[in-house]
Amino acid sequence: MNGREAVDGTTVAGEQPGMWTRQGPYELGWDGLKEMLDRIVAAVRADGFVPDAVLGVARGGLLAAGYLTCALDVPRMHTVRVRRTHDDSQYAAKRPPLLEREGPAPEAGSTVLVVDDIVGTGATWDLVSADLTAAGVAAADVRLAALVRNHRCAVVPDYCPAVVDDWVVFPWEQGWGRTPGARPLLLDPA
Repeated sequence: MNGREAVDGTTVAGEQPGMWTRQGPYELGWDGLKEMLDRIVAAVRADGFVPDAVLGVARGGLLAAGYLTCALDVPRMHTVRVRRTHDDSQYAAKRPPLLEREGPAPEAGSTVLVVDDIVGTGATWDLVSADLTAAGVAAADVRLAALVRNHRCAVVPDYCPAVVDDWVVFPWEQGWGRTPGARPLLLDPA
């Protein structure tokens, strides 16, 4: 991906400079999603990481978290919801992150795989990892898996098959298949 500044020179509140190139969003299809998830499964297994629990970040990380819970034969799945944008529109303005626990936290002393759809600025990860630490889960026992990472994000997930320079429309999102200017999100050969 290239790291050029936004074509129109504008930024949205909460963005890092050059976060999006605004060349047009990427669109990830179901087949690409399956390939990404299978790559994450292979990487987790190769790493020897055996999670006791998967923590899905709602909403975008839930489908991936469910898949990984089953594929890795993890006994428990938890969820948290973190809101970072005012709405779900493309390039939506950011707000301070808000974490809402949906059920109990993973148990103290457990190993946890946190799953999200995208790591854009790292703010969600910072909030979730602090919440896990407060629940007694050691930082060394937590790994982050994301489908994609923004090229300007300083947080690099432990497992992440793609780096992007623009907005991503995931196959479960409203507007998929009808996003003007969308280009396919293609993975590098494995």
